[in-house]
Amino acid sequence: MKEFLITGGTGLVGSHLVDAIHDTDSHITILTRQDRHNLDDKITYVNWEKEGWEEKVPNHIDIVINLAGASLNNRWTDDYKRELMLSRIRSTQALFELFEHKGTHPSVLFNASAVGYYRPDFHRTYTELSKCDPHDFLSDITYQWERLARQFEKLGTRVIIGRFGMILSDEGGALPTMKLPYRFYFGGKLGTGFQWYSWIHIADLTRAILFLINDSQAEGVFNLTAPVSERQNLFGYTLAREMHKPHETWAPSLILRLVLGQRATIILDTQKAIPNRLQARGFNFAFPNLKAALDNLARE
Repeated sequence: MKEFLITGGTGLVGSHLVDAIHDTDSHITILTRQDRHNLDDKITYVNWEKEGWEEKVPNHIDIVINLAGASLNNRWTDDYKRELMLSRIRSTQALFELFEHKGTHPSVLFNASAVGYYRPDFHRTYTELSKCDPHDFLSDITYQWERLARQFEKLGTRVIIGRFGMILSDEGGALPTMKLPYRFYFGGKLGTGFQWYSWIHIADLTRAILFLINDSQAEGVFNLTAPVSERQNLFGYTLAREMHKPHETWAPSLILRLVLGQRATIILDTQKAIPNRLQARGFNFAFPNLKAALDNLARE
């Protein structure tokens, strides 16, 4: 039986992973920020806000999946920006110190990151070989998060860093927010409409994470995006067609930045990232193009 330790296990990605792992010969320990009752023999919840939480983690852990971090969807006040950064740094450092103290180490660490690591660009295509220095707030978060995750290599752990694209799911993430204006016939172009959206269906993301964990040769950075990115304007047009709604309005960049503040960078300052290394390892996408993904998720 494999022992999993998961942070962020009650979030969108984490809950899908827990469901998938639950059907295997495994036990899952989920680190949470609140008390939860253990209603399943295969899942144990540990509140790591409480003193002594480390003693409740099994001594032998095979696989760590680190997804913990404050949501990007709240308003980015100065205090919340600190929370966005510190929630990722503290959780990753706490995990490292846990295993350093125990004197044991997991075989594999899968650590979340994001394609926000790369510089926004209308024309460039980024692969995992592309190197970027921190250039804005989001890239600084990913840079620091990945740096701390790589500490596990000192323990002898195989480290996988997954740079997530925009996650498409009908249960949360970006898609329900994107669908909202179309429901009220206000959907359309955002900013120039020329910016890239590197996206991935939640089912493919879940499968890709487990695929990499189970591939003993997989380590380092992987772009977890669909093979074909889309410009925002075409993305919106495709979404509108699937919802049988018009795609006719335009929200200028200036208005979006005034309304959303720095958070507007998520929809305006984007990158085209492709999953070269994932595909090279033989992963097959169930939803390789946007129409197939939205046909599965976006019908009204």
